[in-house]
Amino acid sequence: RFLIMAKVRSKKCKVCEQEFIPRNSLQKCCSIDCALKYATQDISKKEQKKQKEIERAEKASIRYRKEKLKTKNDLIREAQEAVNRYIRLRDENKNCISCGRPLVRERVGGGFDAGHFRSRGSAPHLRFYTLNIAGQCKKCNMYGGGERDLFKIGLINWLGADKVEQIECDQRPRHYTEDDLRRIKKIFNKKSRLIKKRRGLNE
Repeated sequence: RFLIMAKVRSKKCKVCEQEFIPRNSLQKCCSIDCALKYATQDISKKEQKKQKEIERAEKASIRYRKEKLKTKNDLIREAQEAVNRYIRLRDENKNCISCGRPLVRERVGGGFDAGHFRSRGSAPHLRFYTLNIAGQCKKCNMYGGGERDLFKIGLINWLGADKVEQIECDQRPRHYTEDDLRRIKKIFNKKSRLIKKRRGLNE
């Protein structure tokens, strides 16, 4: 009987990248020197991976501790920022709800605000209600005191008179827990990311 010898294919050394004929399928390096270098590199990569895992765990621990130190007012502020960011993205390139001026995003400070029809001061229970919030130019929101009458006309054109009346009469209390506020922030941050992704924005 004759033994049929399988043709051994050459390999590229993992270290020097020279072609060589391996003695077996597990051989990765062409020489002992290269094998020692490869083993050292492999250990170094494992150490780097372990170090990155430690760093990630430390960062996660820091984030957790920081989150636990936040007051309820901090959480309300962060949730409101997330909602307002979403409104500005939603209403970008539309018209100001009050005066009709085009709402254009700017790089510094944002070109317009997320204005509240019923203000956060007089109706804090509606502060996160997106139908109570609309894109509003800074002139109307900051310098025109919100231009509530014009805001109402704009809302009626957008939502209809019945819905606006419901918003004006809405006195249902909203009692947000700290977990509720974190959830609101998470939900609206996700909504903002989806809009950015759809528009191809990286900011």
